[in-house]
Amino acid sequence: MIVGLIIIVSLLLCLAGYALFTQRYVYIHHTSLLSAASDTFVEEINQLEYWPSWLPWSLFDDNASVLVNQPHSQSLEGALVQLKGQHIGRVSCHIEASSAPQGAAFWVQTDRFYPSPIQVRIELSQTEDQQLLLNVIASSELNFWHRYKHTKVLKQIHADMRLLLLRLQARLEPDGDTQMAFELEDVRTLANVDAVTRPFLVSDHSMSVQMEQGFRDLRISLGPENRPAGPSFALYESADLRQHYFTGRLGIPIQSLSPCEAQPERITFKGNYMGLKYQGSYQHLWVAWHVLHTHVKLHHVKVAPQRNSLEVYEVSPKETNDTLQYVTQLYLPVQ
Repeated sequence: MIVGLIIIVSLLLCLAGYALFTQRYVYIHHTSLLSAASDTFVEEINQLEYWPSWLPWSLFDDNASVLVNQPHSQSLEGALVQLKGQHIGRVSCHIEASSAPQGAAFWVQTDRFYPSPIQVRIELSQTEDQQLLLNVIASSELNFWHRYKHTKVLKQIHADMRLLLLRLQARLEPDGDTQMAFELEDVRTLANVDAVTRPFLVSDHSMSVQMEQGFRDLRISLGPENRPAGPSFALYESADLRQHYFTGRLGIPIQSLSPCEAQPERITFKGNYMGLKYQGSYQHLWVAWHVLHTHVKLHHVKVAPQRNSLEVYEVSPKETNDTLQYVTQLYLPVQ
């Protein structure tokens, strides 16, 4: 009797602690300076048939069907934009009203991406010096049984809303630095490579500077007679975007024609990899990784975390000064 009472009290205390101390709300706010005119933004938002070109979920299913229903031709209120596909399931955007003179608000319901509906607001605002700001604000309330997913849901919505903002801004500014292109590749094995490598660790926000210096040091150590035999690459042992913490190795393929300070080694890639070719600025490279991880999840492919992820810089600052022409191959190890 006493043991049973203790068990019941313990369970009640656990439930009370779970209810009181687990996160219930998710809130995301992304913003970016906009050089396009406000009229261009309003026109884009009011044309519902354009929405699938910048909604993030359409990126993960090329064969998804699109349904647009706008009961009132002069108003967005009550309109529906729905995506439906084999991999993304059903994603419904119910537009409740114009959230501002220049913007829209809608609820997103989906059976594949989030456990609870999310509200998204897309708005324009101005800075103190009258520059336009494009704002994407998302919020959601998790029910009692889904609060343990708070961190995972927050991460997913954070990346999806950033992808939405970038794709929308790319539509509004065709010549802007938010232009991106993604090309998903089938699962395959990777060829081994002879290369010189050096470890790297990044725990602050100067990642590009540190990697550039690392590659420069590697090229110097090669000497003048050992020219690179292929594009540079980075092997990631661990990566934490939220803490901006990355560890791994930088590498340059060589043919080892003459002795050099750096000792070449054989880099072997065991197992299979899912690939994605990303064209665009390194500033948005983390979004490309999000696209690849989401694609893997939606296709029910399991990641092999015991093996390293790989970035190959096919077109880098060595070949062009145009950041939009950078081409990076991403490879995620899968089972």
